[in-house]
Order: sequence, then structure tokens, then C-alpha cells
Amino acid sequence: MKLNKFLILIIISIILTFVMVILIRERQYLDKLIYYNEVEIQQEEARLKLSQELIKEYNELQLNYNKLLIDYNELIEDNEWQLFTCTGYSANDLKQGTNNIIATTFDLNYTRAQNLPIVASNCIPLYSIIEIEGLGGFIVLDNGLGYRTEYGWEDENWIDILFDNKEEAIEFGMQDCLVRVISINN
Repeated sequence: MKLNKFLILIIISIILTFVMVILIRERQYLDKLIYYNEVEIQQEEARLKLSQELIKEYNELQLNYNKLLIDYNELIEDNEWQLFTCTGYSANDLKQGTNNIIATTFDLNYTRAQNLPIVASNCIPLYSIIEIEGLGGFIVLDNGLGYRTEYGWEDENWIDILFDNKEEAIEFGMQDCLVRVISINN
């Protein structure tokens, strides 16, 4: 009988040990789940905060864009289209009266490399921004006065558009174009 009680006691001890091991492992597993869940919550909160900041910045940019668009449209409405005689020119062509330095002392070789859209004009102040219908926006950085007065164009409203090379300037030729001043430099 003592042997049976001892055997039963050992079996109960083994079962209790087994149950304790299972409970301890389950607790460890539960702790890991809790930890991973907390980490995931922190990451999700960080993503949410970043998302909210991006949305706020986007909304601010959208508001600024809308304001600029309204200002631009009002500015455009105030500036009427005018007819100009437009021609083309290129840098470093002595027959056209050009070298690589223009009236504002910019180097045309550099400005063309930067894709800066440049025009010369006899009646629009330097550093003004204009739009030529169908061609886009340009900045007046040259006046071309020496060449234009030599040919008697000083009394006309003209714009000379800088092209990458002489062939493009010749291809453009002389055209009557509608022009409006976007921003005038006083």
C-alpha cells in the first residue's frame, strides 16, 4: 500500500509539474503576445501620427496652392494680351549681334544649361516675367538694343526669344504673338 501511495504521489507530482510547465509556458507565450501587441500599437500610433502630420502639411500646401492659383488668376486677368513681333536668337552669333553675355550680365551658355527661358525686349523692363501664348513663360533678361536699333525696330513692340541654337531661331523666324506681362520689374 505504501508503494501505491508513493507511486500515486509521484504521478501527481509529475502531473502537477507538467501542468506548472504548461502554465509557465503559456504565461511566457502570453507575455510575448502582449509585448508584440504593445510594440505593434506603438508602431501604429507612430504611423498614425506621421500620417496626420503629412495630411496636415498636404492640406496646408493645398491651401497655399489654391491661394497662389487665385492670386495668379487675378494677376492674369489684370494683364491683357498684346500683340508683339517675336523673333528668335541664339548665343554667340555675331551676325545677330549676340555673344554669350547679355544685358543683365548673365552668361547664356550657363543659362541655357539651366533651361532658363530668356527673352529680350525693347519695351518690357529687365527681370520681368512674361507669357507668350502657346510658348509658355519667359523672363526678360536681355534688351538687344544694339541689334534692334540698327535695323530700325526701336519703335515696335518686339520680343526676341533665346533658342538653343541658330537653326531653331531661324526656324522660328518672325511671328506675331500674343504676349502678356505676368510680373513687371519696376
